[in-house]
Amino acid sequence: MRARKLRVPRASLISFALALSLGAPAALAQTQPAPPMELTLADALRRAAADPPAVRVALARAESARAQIDQASAGYYPTVTASGSASLGFTDQPVLANLRYQSVTMGLNAGITARVPIYDFGRTGNAVTAATRGSAAAREDVRTARVQAMSAVASAYLTVLSDQEAVNAARAVLEQREAHLRIAEGLVNAGARPPIERTRAQIDLEAGRLDLTSAETRARNDRATLAVALGMDPLRDLTLAPLPDALLTVDDDPAHAAAIAVEHRPEFAAARARVAQAEAQYAQTRAGRLPILSAQGSASVNYSERLTGQGAFGLSEQVQGSVNLTWPLYDPSVGANTRAAEANVSSARETLLQQSLTVRSAAAQAAISLQGARLSREQSERYAVTAAANLDQATGRYQGGAAPMLELVDAQAADASARYAVIRARLAEQIARVTLLTAMGDLDRLR
Repeated sequence: MRARKLRVPRASLISFALALSLGAPAALAQTQPAPPMELTLADALRRAAADPPAVRVALARAESARAQIDQASAGYYPTVTASGSASLGFTDQPVLANLRYQSVTMGLNAGITARVPIYDFGRTGNAVTAATRGSAAAREDVRTARVQAMSAVASAYLTVLSDQEAVNAARAVLEQREAHLRIAEGLVNAGARPPIERTRAQIDLEAGRLDLTSAETRARNDRATLAVALGMDPLRDLTLAPLPDALLTVDDDPAHAAAIAVEHRPEFAAARARVAQAEAQYAQTRAGRLPILSAQGSASVNYSERLTGQGAFGLSEQVQGSVNLTWPLYDPSVGANTRAAEANVSSARETLLQQSLTVRSAAAQAAISLQGARLSREQSERYAVTAAANLDQATGRYQGGAAPMLELVDAQAADASARYAVIRARLAEQIARVTLLTAMGDLDRLR
């Protein structure tokens, strides 16, 4: 049986080819990765301060606190109320022994009442002051949330830069070990060294490759962490600008750091505002024992009509005004609220004292840590210079046949360890500078 040949209409082939030609660029555009994004530390800090979740929560609380000022200020303004009613009444009462009076009446009433506060002896004023101080504290909480977000992003940014240095160092070490392997192979091939030394050089080279892989993996992970902290896709390729040398310059004197921290830290400013808020609330509760002077006026219109029976009906108007002095002679809640407010004042003052100690201690400790980190970095750099010189000598001695392979391997390990120690020490010093700026409340100057 002959197989039948499948024929496809030419028009279908043309349509299919046209669809491929139109759809291919779109598909390629969807799979093409986004270009690398250039980022400076200032850019990263601005993004960190803009809209992270913690800042959004603090902003919402600050908005709520600001609204409480308007709520407290309402006590200054008059209140106006309107009322209306409709009634239907039936009357059945005896007039004489054998005579009763019956009537059905209908009434409509509309009125308006206004109350104007004249003086409340500090109730409203202290309530507004308390709300204002609470709003100020909430604004300082927003600053605190932003500083914490910026500090975390700054540390992540510095870590990524340090990772790149570690990758470059691992590549340099790998190149050295490749050169040492070539030297070992030449000596072994010439019969000047046993084959075990070539094997040792190969093992040392593989260890260097493993170190490079680990450094590259760590760099990718830390770069993804930074991208997420900035609200970006973790796979977004970021190109970070190096830091200017003078950017992180800061005075590391502990006494100076502690003094600046008390002036600039938002946590301490928030604690001060909350003390003022508690004092205003205490004054407000004490004012509850004092009178309230107010004026009140009202006007009403009444219309009545008898549906049955006899009697007067029609419109009537009434207008009246008064000045009222209200004095609470006995209210047990006033005393209880006053004692609670007084306790809140004591608590706020103790919190302020504790916050002062915490802020000063954090700044002083950060300054001391920076001093130690700087010394460690200087020592690691001197160690790296010595290790590099030792490696050069060991390489020359081994190449000239005056040193064993073990001496070269030890020198390689010491040089690699010194390189990584310098990178770690530099990162530790930079993070210590960021920590000190955060503890002093001066991190904003980086953005």
